[in-house]
Amino acid sequence: MRPISVQVRGLLGREEIERYNDLWEVGKFLESEGRFDLARKIQREIDLLAEPAVEKLMRYENRTGQAPVVAAPVIIDNRKSDKENN
Repeated sequence: MRPISVQVRGLLGREEIERYNDLWEVGKFLESEGRFDLARKIQREIDLLAEPAVEKLMRYENRTGQAPVVAAPVIIDNRKSDKENN
């Protein structure tokens, strides 16, 4: 079973999360029993459930004309300057 990312899970509603968790448990059980044929079908259902959230996340990440999310690094120099040394 392939889990969906935390970012995608964050975009799911309460009912979708509950459905995902239930499908995940069933899929893990089927894998433990060696029923990979049925686990594959459960994985497909999980993929279908997550598809709208994945598309929404991709639209969010591919925005153009927006300010960058990550700020420039700030350098803090705590050394004494030459004026303070004299």
